[in-house]
Amino acid sequence: MHAQSIHISRRAAIVATTGVLVRAAGVALIVPMQVCAKAAKADFFYQDKPKGGKTCATCRLFVAVETGKGTCAVVEGDISETGWCMAHSPRS
Repeated sequence: MHAQSIHISRRAAIVATTGVLVRAAGVALIVPMQVCAKAAKADFFYQDKPKGGKTCATCRLFVAVETGKGTCAVVEGDISETGWCMAHSPRS
């Protein structure tokens, strides 16, 4: 048996590689949006009281909805502005 040589032009290789990279980038952008879901309060040790002077009201992930209550970008459910979790990230 003789090994067959396959000749691919440089242009064809670049076009094929570019196509693969574009598709991979598209998947990389779409998949995280589908996978990202908020975590349970227990996953972040959420509590309805402050810890070490830190509260949800001072966290950049907290969005106030009404007085005393809000939502979080990473923790699901109703969040107390006086609460705390380990995802706390101070506002700048």
